[in-house]
Amino acid sequence: MSKHLFRMLLSLAALTSWCMASSYSGTLTNLSGPLKWSGTETGVIGETQTGTGVFNPPCDATLCDIYTLTVNIPATWYAANPYQSIHVQANWASSLNEVDVYVYDAAGNNVGMATFPNGTTNDADLGQLPNGVYTIQMVPTVMANTAYNGQVYLAQEPTIASGTARYKQGKATFTTTKLTRPQQTLSTTPLGTLFLDQDAEPRVVHDGVGNLYSVAIQGVPAGTDLWKSQDGGNTWNYGGQPDGPQAAAKGGYLIGVGAGGGDEDVITLPNGNVVMTSLWLGSNTTCKSFDSAATWVCNPNGSTLPADDRQWLANYGNNIVYITSKQLGADLNGTDSIYVAKSIDGGLTFPLVSQITKPEVGLQPGDQGNIVVDQNNGSVYNVFFDSTGQQLYLAKSVDGGTTWMLKLVYQASPTVSLVHVFPAVALDKAGNLYIVFCDGVGSYLVTSTNGGATWTTPVRINSGLTNRTSMEPWVIAGDAGKIDIFYYGTTTGNFNSPDADWRIFMAQSLNALAPVPTFTISQATDVMHHGGICNNGLACQSGTRNLLEYFYPDTYIDGKAMAVYPDDLHVDPTTTITNVWILKQTGGSGLIGK
Repeated sequence: MSKHLFRMLLSLAALTSWCMASSYSGTLTNLSGPLKWSGTETGVIGETQTGTGVFNPPCDATLCDIYTLTVNIPATWYAANPYQSIHVQANWASSLNEVDVYVYDAAGNNVGMATFPNGTTNDADLGQLPNGVYTIQMVPTVMANTAYNGQVYLAQEPTIASGTARYKQGKATFTTTKLTRPQQTLSTTPLGTLFLDQDAEPRVVHDGVGNLYSVAIQGVPAGTDLWKSQDGGNTWNYGGQPDGPQAAAKGGYLIGVGAGGGDEDVITLPNGNVVMTSLWLGSNTTCKSFDSAATWVCNPNGSTLPADDRQWLANYGNNIVYITSKQLGADLNGTDSIYVAKSIDGGLTFPLVSQITKPEVGLQPGDQGNIVVDQNNGSVYNVFFDSTGQQLYLAKSVDGGTTWMLKLVYQASPTVSLVHVFPAVALDKAGNLYIVFCDGVGSYLVTSTNGGATWTTPVRINSGLTNRTSMEPWVIAGDAGKIDIFYYGTTTGNFNSPDADWRIFMAQSLNALAPVPTFTISQATDVMHHGGICNNGLACQSGTRNLLEYFYPDTYIDGKAMAVYPDDLHVDPTTTITNVWILKQTGGSGLIGK
């Protein structure tokens, strides 16, 4: 079916719904019992609305059934029943259909939504709404002629985490800045132009005085690009390639030549020093700067052990730096291991090595996520999947990385893969742990308040028509219970769809440790990738792996989010695969302070 014909059918469906959409009303009190109604949504609100782009509620009675809800519950009743909450629910017969629920207050603010696909119910938990008038919108999103039953009711909230959450449309605002390199002053480099056409898998970090550093890989052996901002991310200067001829690269000479560029990571230490690691085919190069990234001291065998894959950095104070990686075994199967190398000189050398998993003995690792250190007590944490991609593990060391304890955090069903791509772990200032992962449709959060001993039931993060499918989530934290999660989101139901338009979203929770956390979801970018996002490495079809496997954000000193991401749409396709963009939060709540 052509896109033109599809849009005509959508317009016809919208016209039908204009004739058939219905309005309802009722008053909820603590004594009224559930308010129930039945309706039939004859239209369909799909990915486009009159050809203008992604549909974004609120809608009106020409498109959606509308229920006007008056809430009139005595405050004294809530005081006596502190765990009661107002819910709005839609139920329908077939999982092939879907009716989403959106609720707005009198000022037009979204106070809750439920938009999960592939089921027969959507239940919006609204918490204890103040008395007033609210508009409930029942939004048909999959098929026409969807009969549903709706109800508004009071329900007892769980007192411990149970895998449920509340969702709202966020109001955070962002600016974007493209990071550029100087134009190559040589017609070619010794490597030719093959490795001069991408920057991907970026990370951004800040130091104690607010300097920002961003790095991104060009691919082995083309090295790693670095940019620096001294004004809070408003402007950026190219800093060359720490793992290559840095000074020459700054001037536009020999860009794309470095002892690395396969994977990278970067951290700052409390004293302002910067440490970077860059993967090459034999090991990884570790580099340290004592002068805010002006010059670097590099060691091309910085991890001590050979055959590394996907390394990460973390520090404890100024002197202790950890680098963790999956070491590829000598045999093809059953000999991979995750190890940690430790530096006691601030990242110059890494002489102390320990293993988290051991070859041919016990647990076999799959993809490995990042490493973090609790600055309150020195505990070290790493996350990884097992080799089947169905088990999520936490590794913990309380003795400075000498020995490690393993904890199974989550077991997926046999038909579900969690490898989309890396799990990510974050620590808030109080030492609470957060892990996010993805099953190819939803992104999920689990939390621990006791150092990883126990974990909550996974809570789904993404919700809304514009991000019904999500990929590659990454979590950052601030004060206790406050987190931001960035991820790719699309309206389509399949992450490999050639028709998928991907945007970046931020889901923020300021009560992530509550039994029922609340996520406010804000769209952070317009479309930055079209088509599938493949996670099968070199087996991916052309164009589906342009973004590679992750983007690593940061919580800036003001508590606002700073993210860096690859984009393969806003580029010159004849010369570039991806460019890196900085995403700066300019409005909305931060994670530090009030």
